[in-house]
This record gives sequence, structure tokens and C-alpha cells, in this order.
Amino acid sequence: MNRRAVLTYITLIILISSSGCSDFVEPNQLAFIIGTAIDHDDNGIEISHQIVIPSQISGNSKGGSPSDSENFLVISAKGKDISEANQKIQRRMSRRLMENHRILIAISEEYFEKHDVSKLFDKLNRDPANNLRDISIMIQGSRAKDFLMNEHPMEHLSSIAAGKEMNLNGLRDFSSRQLVIDHLSDGTRPLVPVFKIKESNVNNKETKEIPVLSGFAILDKKLKVKGTLDDVEGSEAAWMAGKKSFPGITIPWKDGNGSFSFKLTRLKRQIHSNSADDHHSIVLSVKAQAYLLENTTSLDMFDVDNIIEVQKYLNEQLEMELQKTVEKVQEWGPDIFGIGEHLHRQYPYWWKSQKDDWGENFMEVDINVEANIQLRSLGMGGKRLK
Repeated sequence: MNRRAVLTYITLIILISSSGCSDFVEPNQLAFIIGTAIDHDDNGIEISHQIVIPSQISGNSKGGSPSDSENFLVISAKGKDISEANQKIQRRMSRRLMENHRILIAISEEYFEKHDVSKLFDKLNRDPANNLRDISIMIQGSRAKDFLMNEHPMEHLSSIAAGKEMNLNGLRDFSSRQLVIDHLSDGTRPLVPVFKIKESNVNNKETKEIPVLSGFAILDKKLKVKGTLDDVEGSEAAWMAGKKSFPGITIPWKDGNGSFSFKLTRLKRQIHSNSADDHHSIVLSVKAQAYLLENTTSLDMFDVDNIIEVQKYLNEQLEMELQKTVEKVQEWGPDIFGIGEHLHRQYPYWWKSQKDDWGENFMEVDINVEANIQLRSLGMGGKRLK
């Protein structure tokens, strides 16, 4: 009995020791990367990681708030590629780098100009630590590292602030995964949000440099910047590209006295050809529901005739604005609207002769914008208050 008990005891010890996870890492042994910056270096690339410090965010032992001390750190390294730079960063860290929770990847305008950005995708796509759900943006006028170094007055971390700013403005389809898909597609080109670091008054005594969404960059097949739209034009382009943006519009009334402001919801777009024989004549239709937010005209919006007239005028003005944006994009060449993809699906045999030169062929396509905006709410009052 004693021998059997000893054998049983030894067996239990072996089983318990062998069933443990040898590679398990506790959360307090991880460094959570919130944002990554990619900058040009003469010998390759400079990678910077914005790493959150949980103990500072939750407040220190003395009851301090997050503003009392830094709640993040930015650590950088240079290398021939992302992996080499990451290894250099890891050797200087006391915790293992964790990229799965990353919100944003910021790439400097200089890097777009001097490097093949598509090479970044090999690391992002090959390494399972990258989930490709993070947002890809371009930093204009400064280093991407400077974007990470800026402390936002409300969110503290610039990566979190930029992510929330894009979500609030309906810009949810600009992930790294979508950038890869647009790049690999023959009939669509990428549209990338652009952030600039600008000085803003945070109170009567202090100004801070805050990264703000300032436009959208249009990229060609080689991911080179062909042009930049401002924030309004970019929002219009994102809507027509099926990326759901453009949350509101203000239009002056016909007589020049007053204006209307609308909130737009349920944004949709459709692409179709005018005829099966004419591949170079395209209709780009946009749809939305409009909610009247402000009326500074003399019109009574509880009058049915006025409702019909305003809705018609809204569609006419919107069509004019969107048409200007389409023509501006066509001058640069890249098809950010996905018209090539539509033609690819509709006319696959014809498309084979077009796809290699689609950047030039897209410039010759006759695109007509049609708007179908339906007024759904007029608010609580008909006339403006006097």
C-alpha cells in the first residue's frame, strides 16, 4: 500500500507540472501598444510605439489624476525594416510588446514620398500579432513620431483621440485591412485620412499642438500621393466611395437670405452604367435621409410646398458639390470610387483590356452624380424664431 501511494503521489506531481503553460505571460508583463508611427530614415525606417502606462491612467497612489504625470511613453528605433526596428525596441523594454490592441498606424508624408509603402504590408499581413483592424492615417507637415508624442487635452493619448474623431465623423472604413484590399484591387485606389498638428487654444492661458483631421490623401497603384482633398471634399469622396462619411451639410438659400443645415444619415451609394454598350458613361447615385437642424430663412417648413422645394434644391446643390469633387479626383487619376471594380464585375472580358491602364482610362470616364436625399424630420418648429 505504501509503495502504491508513493507511485500515485509521484504521478500526480508529474501530471500537474506537465499540464502548465510554459509560455503564458501575465498582463503585467506586457507592454500594450496603442499607436505606431512610421517615419523615413536615410538607412531604412524609424518605428515609434505609443505604449500606455496603466498605473498612470488609473491614477497614482497619492490620488493624482492622469494629467498629473505622463500616462504613456513613446519609444523609437531605426532599422532596415519593421522587424529589425521592433527587435531593437524590445531589447530596451522590460515587458513584451503587445500589438493586438493597437488602434492606429500613422505614416508620415515623407515616408509615402521616399519609400515603397506596400512593403509594410508584408509584416502587417504575415505576423498574426497584427489584427489589421487598426486605422491607417497619413501625417502631413511633420513626423509621425511627433503625432504620437502629442498629449491630447481630452483623451491624453493622440491615437485614441484620432480614432474617436474618425468614428464620430462616420469614418469607420479606413482600417489597415481596407487599405490592403484597395491596394491589391485593380479597379479601386486607396483614400487615406490626413492629420495635421495644429496649435489650438485649450484655455485663456495656454495653447497646445493638437492633431486634427484636415483632409484625405488620394493614392495611386504604387501608393504614392497624387493629391489631397480638404476635409469637406474628402468626406464627399468617402461617401461616393462607399466609405460612409459626410454627416452634415449647410446650403445657402436661393435669395441669399439665410441658409439650411441638415444632418445626413443612412448614407448609401450605387454605381451603374447608362447603357450596356457604353462603358465610359457612369451614373454614381448617392442616397441619404436628411434631418433639418437649423433654418435661418423666412420659409415656413411646415408648408408642404416649401418642403418639396427645399428637398429639390438640396439635391440640386448636393449634386453640384459632389460633381466638382469627382472632377477634381479625375484630374489626378486614381479611381477611389471603385468604378473600375464595378466595370470589372459587369464586363469582365472588356475589363481585361482596360485594367493595366485604368489610371489613365478613369480620367476619360463620363461620371454623372445623382443625389436622392429625403427629408425625414423638420424639427419642432416651422418658421425661424424672430
